[in-house]
Amino acid sequence: MVQLAERFSRANVFGAAASMTTAMKTKENLSAVEYHEPERGQSNLGDLFGILIRHIPSIIIISVITTGLALAYLAVTKPTYTATTSVFIDPRSRKVVPEEVLQTNLGSDLALVESQVAIIGSDSVLHRVVAKMKLADDPEFAPDYTPGMLSRLKALIVPRGPIADKEQRAIASLSERLKVKRAQKTYVVDVEVSSSSPVKAAQLSSAVVDAYVEDQLATKSDEARRISNQIDARLDELRKQLRQAEIRVDDFKKANKILASEGGLVDEQQLTRLNRELVTAKAVEAESKARLDLVTSALASGGSTELLPDAMRSGLIQRLREQYAQVARRDAALSTQLQPRHPVLIEVRSQLKEIKQQIAAELKRIATSAKNEYQLTANRIAELSRTLQTSREEVSRTNTAQIRLRELEQEVNTSRDLLNTFLTRAKQTQEQQNLSITEARVISPASVPSRPSKPISWLVLALGLLGGAGFGVARALIIDHLDSSVKTGTDVAEQTGFATFATLPSLAPSGLGRFLPGRGTAETIGFSEIMSALADARSVRNGYAFRQAVLRLVSRVRTAANGTQPAITMVLAPRSGAGASATALSLAYAAALSGERVLLIDAASTDTELSNVLARDFDHRQLVVLDNKKHLQAITRRDARTGLAFLPIALADLRTLKTHQRKRLATGISALAQSFDHVFIDGGAILEDESADALLPIVDQLLIVARSGVTSPAAIDDAVKALEPARDRLLGIVLNRSGKPVV
Repeated sequence: MVQLAERFSRANVFGAAASMTTAMKTKENLSAVEYHEPERGQSNLGDLFGILIRHIPSIIIISVITTGLALAYLAVTKPTYTATTSVFIDPRSRKVVPEEVLQTNLGSDLALVESQVAIIGSDSVLHRVVAKMKLADDPEFAPDYTPGMLSRLKALIVPRGPIADKEQRAIASLSERLKVKRAQKTYVVDVEVSSSSPVKAAQLSSAVVDAYVEDQLATKSDEARRISNQIDARLDELRKQLRQAEIRVDDFKKANKILASEGGLVDEQQLTRLNRELVTAKAVEAESKARLDLVTSALASGGSTELLPDAMRSGLIQRLREQYAQVARRDAALSTQLQPRHPVLIEVRSQLKEIKQQIAAELKRIATSAKNEYQLTANRIAELSRTLQTSREEVSRTNTAQIRLRELEQEVNTSRDLLNTFLTRAKQTQEQQNLSITEARVISPASVPSRPSKPISWLVLALGLLGGAGFGVARALIIDHLDSSVKTGTDVAEQTGFATFATLPSLAPSGLGRFLPGRGTAETIGFSEIMSALADARSVRNGYAFRQAVLRLVSRVRTAANGTQPAITMVLAPRSGAGASATALSLAYAAALSGERVLLIDAASTDTELSNVLARDFDHRQLVVLDNKKHLQAITRRDARTGLAFLPIALADLRTLKTHQRKRLATGISALAQSFDHVFIDGGAILEDESADALLPIVDQLLIVARSGVTSPAAIDDAVKALEPARDRLLGIVLNRSGKPVV
């Protein structure tokens, strides 16, 4: 016979719902997601917030420590002041002389500015500043070097080189404190120098710019002087080369008899003149020959020669013809009057004959003259042809010689041009030595800073605070990542091979319980808040999502029962702290609120908190028998509001029951369950408590509760193996997303 050593002081455990909810508190946590699992790869802000909330104390502690370190750094660090001088570098070419030998800007504009930035920070410029400001004697820039113990030990292992003198140390220190930067897309360069003294910082910034300008002017002047010396040395060589080239040209002309007159060669001029004379002579010859041929033809044919052009042009012939005409008229007149043998007529005819003879003699003279003239012209042409051929040969020889002459003259011209160029450059470089200009000018001189540039208090504090917070967050994420427990339904499916039957969203705890230190990293949820969320979703933060998820879970459990009445569902977990009791209470209370007759059984003997809260009025002075339905009904409690019945058999150590006692207990619960529509059993931690094994034969459905971030895949596998006889009744895994519970 099974007995329970408990007594009752009141018949109704629950009473009013309000009095019940104020008395119920537990360590159970329910977590947070909707029923539908997020797709793999999607970010879950709820998971991230849950991780951060669980690690809030460590994040706060790390942030406080890093902020304290930042404050300590600000307290011991000596302030540093920075002064800035703005310099405008003009990339435009400014020519003092028409053609400068030294180029003032090289490459593109940006290349010029970037090059000047490098020059400003060069050792040649800083050396001028160190010498001008006497930084070699300044302890801030050239402190006395005293090797410490660590340096001495290091020198024993690695030989140390010679120690730099104070000037080199000052240059190195100034280079570290100097920052030269160019504003984006401008030609303005800012020269920043840091020092522990604001006045010294301003002086050093101005000194660096002055040294840069002096270095640029000195460099250009030295370069111009060096080039001028090189040009002067080169001028003597060029003069000598020009003189030698001119002598070679003159000697070549003499050797080849190349004479020039009136801008041309004498041979070429003579050849041109002979060509003209030959052409003229040939024309005269052709004319003379034509006249001679005409006269010869006329004389040979016996024709009248009076009509020849030469005869017509001859004045003597014209006069003789006139006389002949007069005498002929007289002859004609006398012929009609006198006899043919009349002396006057004979005289007249004798005159006619004489005139004709004179005309013939003159024509003959003309023919002889034409012949002589033709002969002279032919002789002249022959002479001109011979002279012309000789001149042509001479010109051909001269032209051949002129090829070499032109080479020599070109060499002379090149040497002369080069000499003139160097003479011009020599004059220009002499002027540039005294007229050197720089591309830089100060547009904003350095002023004494009123605030230190380092350390920046707000930045150091912000870095300390944010760095600590970031380190704490990173630590929390790494710890969570290294945690092998399941966190999502995907993890459950991948790591255990079992499907997630449902997930339950979290409920935020009310009051100050969320922020109390020493309570772990999870938010504590009481049974009262669970019931309040199911009864009124607006009473608890995230209550609506939690209520909807529980109602969907109830609906799925009811559907899985497939009309079995009553359906007996056992809710258990692999190990304690997963939320099996809270899940069983949620399902039972939600089903009761929907109007079903529901019985909730607490069968977890190692964790009787559900019975302690819902059946805290037991009277330990009486013994109760749990053998049958009647005995079980005697200790059953009911909620007046919902009619939910609660059976606290966990207060008896079910692990001590014999086999026949377990059978009678299962039989009694089966008989009691006939009065209800649905029975939910809190099976507790199956791997830590075998109490619920006594009820497995009567269970229709099994639900394993796994807490996100707490329950490991190995624990789930072990729980499934422990339930091997009833594995076919396992509906799946209910994922509780509350994270690590409060212990």
